[in-house]
Amino acid sequence: MNRPETATGRRSRLGVPALAGLALVTATLATVIDQLTKWWALVEFEDGHIVELLPTVQLRLVFNPGVAFGMGDDLGAPLVIVLMLVLSGLATWIVVRVRRRAQTLGTLALAAAAGGGIGNLIDRVFRAEDGPLSGHVVDFVAIDWFAIFNVADIFTTCGIALWALSAAFEARPGSAPKISERPQIENQ
Repeated sequence: MNRPETATGRRSRLGVPALAGLALVTATLATVIDQLTKWWALVEFEDGHIVELLPTVQLRLVFNPGVAFGMGDDLGAPLVIVLMLVLSGLATWIVVRVRRRAQTLGTLALAAAAGGGIGNLIDRVFRAEDGPLSGHVVDFVAIDWFAIFNVADIFTTCGIALWALSAAFEARPGSAPKISERPQIENQ
């Protein structure tokens, strides 16, 4: 059975319910894994000790009020509201992709990114001490020459990167000949 292609490439081989279920499971797993690792870091590093993994890589507990690379650490609740809007937009995009049966890998990569975003949003909402939406994100992986981050950041960054790669390399309509259209090599 031939399926029509989407504007950006081939459709998922999965039906809408299966793709929706996989996207939901992916986002949920990313969120749960993130929260479990943060719980572990809170228990393991609450006394302030540091574990040296490599000369420039450590495990240590930090509470981050901002976003990536320490930006926005003084924005508080307005930052959280913006992040909620971005996450809502991402969730809407995933739903649209599922309904259109867009490429599975790209959709699941975006779901992983959303799961990471939800994990950090949970910290901002439920770790609030200075008023609503003022919570700090639990970070615990420190690379001296780069940043300090958590598993949610890994899911978000890798999810977006994987989506971008899948979008860049997915087949475009008319870009490759179908098997029946390829020239046949005759045996001599």
